Amino acid sequence: MAPLPLDEARAYAYQAFMYGYPLAENYSILWQSTLAIQQQFNTFYGKAQLTTPADTTVVTPNNDTAYSQGWLDLGAEPLVLQVPAVPQEPPRYYSFQIIDACTNNVGYIGTLTTGAAAGNYVLAPPGMVPASVPNATVIPVPSRYIFLLGRTQMLGPNDVPATQAIMDEYALVPLSRFLGQPAPPPAPATPFLPVAPSFITTLSFFQYLNLALTFQTPPAGDAPLLERFARIGVGPGLPFNPSTLDPELAGALQRGILEASKAITHKAQGGAVENGWNLPEVNLPYFGTDWWTDYDFRSLTARAGIYANSPSEAIYYRAYQDTNSQPLSGANQYTVTFPAGQLPPAAAFWSLTMYGANQFLVPNSIDRYSLGTQSNLSVAADGSVTIYIQANAPSAAEMPNWLPSPLSGSFYVVLRIYGPENTSYIAPGLTQVGGSGS
Repeated sequence: MAPLPLDEARAYAYQAFMYGYPLAENYSILWQSTLAIQQQFNTFYGKAQLTTPADTTVVTPNNDTAYSQGWLDLGAEPLVLQVPAVPQEPPRYYSFQIIDACTNNVGYIGTLTTGAAAGNYVLAPPGMVPASVPNATVIPVPSRYIFLLGRTQMLGPNDVPATQAIMDEYALVPLSRFLGQPAPPPAPATPFLPVAPSFITTLSFFQYLNLALTFQTPPAGDAPLLERFARIGVGPGLPFNPSTLDPELAGALQRGILEASKAITHKAQGGAVENGWNLPEVNLPYFGTDWWTDYDFRSLTARAGIYANSPSEAIYYRAYQDTNSQPLSGANQYTVTFPAGQLPPAAAFWSLTMYGANQFLVPNSIDRYSLGTQSNLSVAADGSVTIYIQANAPSAAEMPNWLPSPLSGSFYVVLRIYGPENTSYIAPGLTQVGGSGS
């Protein structure tokens, strides 16, 4: 085969990064959450506590629900997720998001999909899908390695014991044990690669991508892409050694990676904007049997907030700018006013959360990172609700509705609507009302 022209190699590297960034980012999180800290696969980890600025594993985390997390290795046999009945007086949201190795959402278990009753759910990889299992629902999944992300709503600061009691009843059980049968032999070991710092924007990215591509059979429609990627040594299980590359070829591949990474960051803050809000994409195939094929969108989602919910479960509005199209700054004060009867339409609940430029929660004097349905918001005489977004404390009357921003620098806010009742909803924007509070 003739040597690959450098411009063509750069273009293939760009495309491969756009295609594979979520897979490599997911692998990095898998490594950091399990092997790097000697946590076991097929076990739940989580406490009835909300995210704080100290939590920096996943960008743009929510501050509404307690997380239960489990990395599943289904190489030997399926696992059964067992959930208890979740009391609904008062109403409490919970969900388990089933995420494959490409960051596609395979499906959901929870109040909005399967209900609040107790249940058993068999998560079965290719080649191990049983026709049926007594007293259980079978859910086929496409990967050996699955991320199971549970969210259990906390109904205020005094709700920790009740939330923890529910979370303690979530369980993962091997299918053989569930059926009272002998366990199968262990699966072949995976040759995991330790995650190096900042590997995402180096040529080593392709080593991690080649490993991650072995976790899940690519869709048949991806064959033309993978044929092109193979020209630069990228594909499931292919060897890739940056140190053996011709320097000019290595430079071309590196340029492709950096250009793609920059494009993802730019696109993550793009899209349709109204009232300063980046509107959610609600018509893309996030999950089910119609796997994502908009790979640019899949990558920008992974960069902006990996493991985002599907629109049927929750939608996200991001604001990086105010109603005058000016970037949000900690040097300014802003308000968001919801007219009477026009709070975000949510079957479960809504929240507005503050994030710093580093994509994590913003430290502040009252440890408040979000406001929403679960907040005791002050309502004006005309029925409207105004949220005050600023670094320093407002008046005593405005304190219940204060969402602290950073003292300086840029920030953004995310409006989450769980169980969206109107996916065309446009929230009122952030209006600048002055400089930094005093």
